[in-house]
Amino acid sequence: MSFSVRSLVLLIGAVNGVLLAVPLLRARVNRTANRLLGVLILVVALRLMPYVLGFAGAYDAHRWLTFTPFDLTFAFGPLLWGYVVVLTTGALPRRWRWHLVPVAVQLAYSLACFALPIDAKWDWYTGWHLRVVDPLMLGLLLASLSAYLVAAWRQYRRYLTWLDDHLSNNDDVRLTWLRNILLAFAATVAVTTGFALVGWFVTPLDFFDRFPVMVWLAGLTYFLGLAGWRDGERRYPLPSDVVDGPAPVPSRLEPRVDYVAIAAGWVATIEEGAWWRDETLTRERLAEKLGTSPRTLSRVLNEGRGESFHHFINGLRVRAVQRELEDPASDRDLLQVALDAGFSAKASFNRVFKSVTGMTPSTYREMARSGSLTSGQNVATAGGETHGAPEEGRIGVPKPGSAP
Repeated sequence: MSFSVRSLVLLIGAVNGVLLAVPLLRARVNRTANRLLGVLILVVALRLMPYVLGFAGAYDAHRWLTFTPFDLTFAFGPLLWGYVVVLTTGALPRRWRWHLVPVAVQLAYSLACFALPIDAKWDWYTGWHLRVVDPLMLGLLLASLSAYLVAAWRQYRRYLTWLDDHLSNNDDVRLTWLRNILLAFAATVAVTTGFALVGWFVTPLDFFDRFPVMVWLAGLTYFLGLAGWRDGERRYPLPSDVVDGPAPVPSRLEPRVDYVAIAAGWVATIEEGAWWRDETLTRERLAEKLGTSPRTLSRVLNEGRGESFHHFINGLRVRAVQRELEDPASDRDLLQVALDAGFSAKASFNRVFKSVTGMTPSTYREMARSGSLTSGQNVATAGGETHGAPEEGRIGVPKPGSAP
């Protein structure tokens, strides 16, 4: 047995993954999430070992190694999904352990085959296992991982929606690296599926033909460890940290609520107090200022303006920046203008401003000074403007705190 270049490449990937997983397993912040990610990295690294040993000739020299339980791939999906749920909610999904039953069955099968006499083990491996069991398990694995990946992505999107509904500045807590992890696993499913389809319907793939897939997994272990190690010990806002209060219960005896009018009244109050200038403003703090509940605030914004809290507040901030950029007497630095308006970083300011106005802040200032802004680009019609005056005969604009 001697380590070839292929063996060394995969071994380096596996060792890197293990070394990066250790600090995650020992982390004190986000302990449950980091341990799930650490175990996931170890399981991916463990999957490389049959190929590390195989390319070194270990299985040819020592057939008793066949069915050594290195393959625990049915744990990929539950560990990934559990990691995303814990990171975005603070707790494991209910009955999560039941999702580990498939990998327990996979482990039991490997151990049972490993315990067979060497000749019987080899006959089973080269016969029924390679022809029937291995393709079946690969198909089930791809279906399982795809389903868990979809569930993890939906949970991630729910978290982003929650952030938009609660924080005015949330660019630095949007877990971009978590999105990249999910995309990396999606690419893994795509690559593995491509090789599987070729092996099933074009030409059979042997041990050596699967080397590119293993190289991909080696890179995945490194990427997972690096992403988790870099951001794993940072605390992120969780829904469990926020008390929304009881949801309003509508009554059939109450008149129809004019959410548009309520929102218009609140906009006037918020602009008068310039509350949007506070870069740490949250939905709960704004609701307290308005004398209402956080749930009611979200409902008024959603139904009266069609906006989340995040988009609403940043719309007001953009309008304030527009007003200053249109002022020919103002020559302040753009970053200072943005920070004074309540934005917390230059990158988020540029992104939000362009999404509202369709141009960068510097371009907007140049066009404002040259008088080339159109009526659809100036502050009067910018995103974040109210939806119009209340209609006659509907509920009037209440004072803050009088919403249902």
